[in-house]
Amino acid sequence: MKQSPFDTIDPKMLARIQALRLMDDDFMSIVFDGDTELTQFLLKILLSRDDLRVKSVMTQKEKRNLFGRSVRLDIVAEDTAGKIYNIEVQRADEGALPRRVRYNLALLDSHTLKKGEDFSALPETYIIFITENDYYGLGKPLYKIKKVVEDTDLPFDDGCTIMYVNGAYRADDAIGHLMSDFSATDAGKMYYEEIARRVSFHKQEEGGRRTMCRIFEEYGNERAAEARAERNIEIVENLLRKNKLTFEEIADAAGVPLATVEQIAQKLSAPAMA
Repeated sequence: MKQSPFDTIDPKMLARIQALRLMDDDFMSIVFDGDTELTQFLLKILLSRDDLRVKSVMTQKEKRNLFGRSVRLDIVAEDTAGKIYNIEVQRADEGALPRRVRYNLALLDSHTLKKGEDFSALPETYIIFITENDYYGLGKPLYKIKKVVEDTDLPFDDGCTIMYVNGAYRADDAIGHLMSDFSATDAGKMYYEEIARRVSFHKQEEGGRRTMCRIFEEYGNERAAEARAERNIEIVENLLRKNKLTFEEIADAAGVPLATVEQIAQKLSAPAMA
């Protein structure tokens, strides 16, 4: 009997792949990674635009701030006009807090503006959160944040458009069909062929499944390493606060370089800003 190409893949992994939806950020990142046409298709629906042309797209892009805190951005795309789009899927409401939007924008801006450039050179940026639940609970397909000067209708134009897309929205329209597709596990039940085709490739075809397995293993290893690194930093901070060991002893106990201990010690001893 001829062996199936999938026989060598862990059945538990295959079951996990079949259960995935585009509302799972790892899976969405894999489906859209490097696919400018599919990302363009998604943005055209979300923004109700026909003129948008995406020239580049990256997924699971890690950005760090000056103090080492990092965040993985699900999708970062740029169009031919130089506008930047950050698209995130958030299953838990806690991940869609307005201050998370602020943080994502700050990281994008800090990595976009080059040294010596005027602030006017910052590109127009869109932060789009697709939330599994109706974040504002009003039943609308999406919520566009409007910034105005208090007590007036004057716009505060900082070049950033913020949108929350209601992942629970179901209606016989473009957003309703899109959100249905984002929640579906079966590509055969999706409305949009463009999306269904890519989902089917990663779930049904050998090359797509093997790519999924490999990437999930890599994500797992990376996130485990990140968790260990964060735990080591917590250990260093706790030992420094106890003030009973030398820097060298702390570095040895936490399994980190001496320079890391020195940097953390400097941060902890720095006076708070007024």
